[in-house]
Amino acid sequence: MAKVNPLGHTDTTGQVVQGRSVASLGRGMALVKIGRTPKQAMRPEDKTTVLVMKAARALNEPGIDRSVVFQGPNAAKIFSYSVYPQDTTKVIRESSDGARVLGRLVDGKFKAVKASV
Repeated sequence: MAKVNPLGHTDTTGQVVQGRSVASLGRGMALVKIGRTPKQAMRPEDKTTVLVMKAARALNEPGIDRSVVFQGPNAAKIFSYSVYPQDTTKVIRESSDGARVLGRLVDGKFKAVKASV
């Protein structure tokens, strides 16, 4: 089996492979991409400065709009959690229809304490 050698030197078996290792396929076997790799173009809206400005605008205002949280085809399975102000050991689970249930997180799962808040 030939080994990936970016400099093109000969290995102990006498085989030369130049390229970039893409994946390891098993014992001593690798998938190697050879040739020129085109530079991936980055969209202007994905650049760091644009993303930081979007995050700053979003964090400038408190809260998140309900339509952003509860959207998509599985909106009925999405819940919003917040801390119960009177007892910080409890949390409030809010569903897409607006129903609020008081409970606790036990082993990473929500357990209801009361029917509604």
